[in-house]
Amino acid sequence: MTEFIIRYDRKACIGAGVCEAFSEKHWKVANGKADLVGSTQRANGIFEKVIQESELGVNKSAAEGCPPNCIKIFVKETSEEVKLDR
Repeated sequence: MTEFIIRYDRKACIGAGVCEAFSEKHWKVANGKADLVGSTQRANGIFEKVIQESELGVNKSAAEGCPPNCIKIFVKETSEEVKLDR
């Protein structure tokens, strides 16, 4: 089964809540910013989380609907960015 990495730039988030609307399991908006539930903080306000293929659809929709485009998804094994329909 393919795994994916969500890479989220919290500094760029405007708190629109589109991500949470698609997946409350993965996204929570509070105090004007979204949090990627269960993620690990990397440098410069970037958060990452590994997800399974079964979780890709809702998170891809969250990324596609994100107004500042601060959610990116990558194939874990190859680091190839998942193409979004924007």
